[in-house]
Amino acid sequence: PGSLIDTSRRMYTRVICLAALCAYASAFSPSPSIPSLRSARHASISPSLAVSPLVAGRAMRASPALSLRMDAAFGKTQVAEAPEEATGTVIFLHGLGDTGSGWTKMRDTISVPHVKFLCPTAPTREVSVCDGMSMPAWFDIDGLSPSELRSDSDGIQRSVDHVLKIVDEEIASGTPSDRIVIAGFSQGGNIALAAAMQAKVPLGGAIGLSTWFPRGIADKPDPVNRKMPIFIGHGENDPIAKAEWGSKTFEYLTGIGMPTEGNIYPEMGHEFKPAQVTDLKVFINRVLGTQETVTLSKPLGMTLEEGGEDEGTVVVSGVKEGGSAAQSGAIQVGDQVLSVNGKVVKGQGFDAAMDAIIAAEGDVEVRLNRPPADRTVAWTTLSQEEQDRRLNTSGGIIKVCTDRACMNQGSKATVRWLTELTPETFSVTRCSCTGSCGKGPNVVVSGRDKEEKVVYETNSVGQAVKMLMEEFELSVDPKKVQNLINPEKNVEFGMSDELVRQGLMQTVDVRSSFAGNRF
Repeated sequence: PGSLIDTSRRMYTRVICLAALCAYASAFSPSPSIPSLRSARHASISPSLAVSPLVAGRAMRASPALSLRMDAAFGKTQVAEAPEEATGTVIFLHGLGDTGSGWTKMRDTISVPHVKFLCPTAPTREVSVCDGMSMPAWFDIDGLSPSELRSDSDGIQRSVDHVLKIVDEEIASGTPSDRIVIAGFSQGGNIALAAAMQAKVPLGGAIGLSTWFPRGIADKPDPVNRKMPIFIGHGENDPIAKAEWGSKTFEYLTGIGMPTEGNIYPEMGHEFKPAQVTDLKVFINRVLGTQETVTLSKPLGMTLEEGGEDEGTVVVSGVKEGGSAAQSGAIQVGDQVLSVNGKVVKGQGFDAAMDAIIAAEGDVEVRLNRPPADRTVAWTTLSQEEQDRRLNTSGGIIKVCTDRACMNQGSKATVRWLTELTPETFSVTRCSCTGSCGKGPNVVVSGRDKEEKVVYETNSVGQAVKMLMEEFELSVDPKKVQNLINPEKNVEFGMSDELVRQGLMQTVDVRSSFAGNRF
């Protein structure tokens, strides 16, 4: 009986691995080095994937991959240049069995115009858990238990070193280290977190999607990154990297004092889906916002304070009329101080920033990060100054009622639709009761030279588009509308039904679930 149980477990491991490889494949476009059969959906596995005990048994034997762990060469790093002048870089690492080429689409999907994407490719090696099959892999995997996932410590460290070398090259090309984010999916997410924790230079942030924390490889960050912002995203129904792993990663990072945020996405497996795009765009826009470099004479004429969403961040809290900062016309309240006279102070706290300013002789060169205004905060939480600024400068003001009745009618989805459909110049916020919500959440529209008006029952993408056209004469990109109406069919995400058609996987219903189950 014991041998039968072991054989069943080995069969299950191999079946899961094969299914995982299909799901790991790039969520954007086919990769020439992997099978084209894949699905961005994850559900139960069909019995048609069963394998013989003889084949399954070989997966547990010593693999020739051991001899390749230190010898395989890394593939080419794909570059997706920024549409505008690049002032920030995201290094994105693919998952097991994939390559970097497909993930360059992230640039267009996330759509932060001043950020370029570098997508390295892992070495091709034999993977033990997959019966020694050769595929791109950042490190070997002996099994799916936590200890087996980190058994190839040499391979993990070699990939981490490769990523940190890319960071060094990017810095040498002129990108400040604090304008670099290391990100990754699944196995690539594990390497991304390990590299970010081991980095000896202050980074802009780190992103781990459908992954697990590299315990024993990089348990704590270097002191320069102790307040590095991190985003963790995970599918609730992930059958490979369990959702529990994402939750534990989040809990561990917050437990050691790192500013961590994230989301568990309902009805999502081991995959990358449209629901994550808004979250990632907000995060990247915040940590790699518009960069400004200003030279000021003393006294600077501005006040600073430690605050904001990212701990250790020093922000401009006031600009004195007639002072050097005001006369420059380049500094705004909310700007984050990145460096002073070339000394990086990002994430180091108020005292570090002030010490650098006081030590400066003569003029002071201040490099600033300007994140976009939070477009989905509650309007009443904004200061009167910020409300007035938005009314006078925004392309339009849109407030969505999020009282309980409207929440039940889908106000979260309405906020997401309007945020996606409107330009960055628009302010989309939440507000309290505006009257009976009826069949959908109410929306309040206003803006510069526009009288405030309530638009009732905006409960569909079509009604949101109609409202924007009528109230603001705003044309909407049809592709964005199609993506919101039926994201599973958006070719930008390459979400193929091939595996479903061939009976290898069974489909699941996909529901709108943005912003549910936040960590």
